[in-house]
Amino acid sequence: MKAVSLLKTTRNTRDLGGHPAAGGRVTVPDRIWRSDRQENPDPEDIALLRSKGITTIIDMRTEEDNLTKPSFFRSLEGFTFLNYPIIEGDTIPESVEAVPGSYMNIACSENMPRILKAIADADTGVMYNCAAGKDRTGVVTAILLMLCGVSDEEITADYMLTKECNRERFELLRKRRPDLDMNIVIPRESFIRDFMDLFRERFGSVDGYFACIGLSEETKQKLLARLLDV
Repeated sequence: MKAVSLLKTTRNTRDLGGHPAAGGRVTVPDRIWRSDRQENPDPEDIALLRSKGITTIIDMRTEEDNLTKPSFFRSLEGFTFLNYPIIEGDTIPESVEAVPGSYMNIACSENMPRILKAIADADTGVMYNCAAGKDRTGVVTAILLMLCGVSDEEITADYMLTKECNRERFELLRKRRPDLDMNIVIPRESFIRDFMDLFRERFGSVDGYFACIGLSEETKQKLLARLLDV
């Protein structure tokens, strides 16, 4: 895995394709991308997304964030823009130990079923994002990859790429907020591993999670078909 953003004008855009999954399969490229916010994509980025057919954009930032830093894709012709805010991921947890629990709160957000169903039902490729492409985006990614039977090691490795992709962003935050404990903000393997442990303790599996949040077998199969061609 390489810590390189797929878009020139973002820091943290990656493909969910290429991950070894259950049954010897591999997740299919250019179906679902994960990202940080896209405020000012240049014509080359827009052309790349169109060429890949990734024209459904799901923004998990709050309505306030979308007003102060609006997504360029909100009104761009040929793109479908959806805003399903996950407010549970909009603030920094109070401690390092609280991060995995905050990820569980994200997973249990009232908008999470809408996000997952929108990914499943989209007629085009999908790119979903939060602000830094780290926490809310990381949780959605972990759930989708767990559904496909991707190993915890692979999911953790993908999550940790955000540490490298967002290095400049973290440095800017450190300078702007010298009072902030950056150990809470910068990704570490235990954050996503402990989240997956908590997730399985509570739900047993992604199937159990989907049943709990009211997602149908049809939605599950659509997600699998999108990611694995099953």
